Amino acid sequence: MKKLFSIILILVALFQISLTSAFATASVSFEMQNADMKPNRLFSVALSANSGNRLSAATFEFTYDADYIEFRKVKAVNNGSKIQVNKKSGKVKVVFLNSEGQNISGGSDVLTLDFKTIKEGTAYIDYTVNQCVDSDVNFMDVGSCSASCIRIYKNASGTVSGGSSSSSNKNSTQATGKGGKSKHPTEPTTVNASDDEYIDYNPIKDKQIKFFLAGMGITAGCLAILAVAYAIGKKSVQKKAEKEKNHNDNTLENKTSDD
Repeated sequence: MKKLFSIILILVALFQISLTSAFATASVSFEMQNADMKPNRLFSVALSANSGNRLSAATFEFTYDADYIEFRKVKAVNNGSKIQVNKKSGKVKVVFLNSEGQNISGGSDVLTLDFKTIKEGTAYIDYTVNQCVDSDVNFMDVGSCSASCIRIYKNASGTVSGGSSSSSNKNSTQATGKGGKSKHPTEPTTVNASDDEYIDYNPIKDKQIKFFLAGMGITAGCLAILAVAYAIGKKSVQKKAEKEKNHNDNTLENKTSDD
């Protein structure tokens, strides 16, 4: 029984270690440039990423108001990066891949998107980010994400601002989980989603509490297994003792009969 108890305690420790590793992900944040443009002008805005880990993969889905801006093209900034693009009116999906991982420590441009302005007004380039993976093939948790604000008016300066060189992040909102979604400054803070239709809400936002509760659940399950194993072992020992007692009684009875 002592050996069985030791084995179960080892399994509990291994479960807790694997659970902690599964949740202990790195964080990556994204910021997109803003622009002030005149109508009927071509312009480019960059999407930058910032993390202590190298970025090897991510899936972006950009949405924009096609009444005000027209999408032209998207390209990877780093020579070692590859992208796959799927576009339709008002939406562009980009899969980013870099086998060695792009260094984004301190902030680095990952993608540039080219557009053309159509008419006066304000347009936003929103996006969702999912499946972020670092160079060690570990998922990365998405932190803050900033949408791009494109102001189109007759006397616009034609400037692009923000991005990796900017310390401000007024358009950002904190995201939890592996995916994130950009927000406008005027939008209320909401729980972020991995896509437009599904919101993954979890009232427990402290990861340490998650680890503790998950560990308690696994420990309780293992203790339950231990209790069952102990009961089975105890019953087996009782049956063995009873069997030996019956054997001894029969032996004594046979010996008495022979005498």
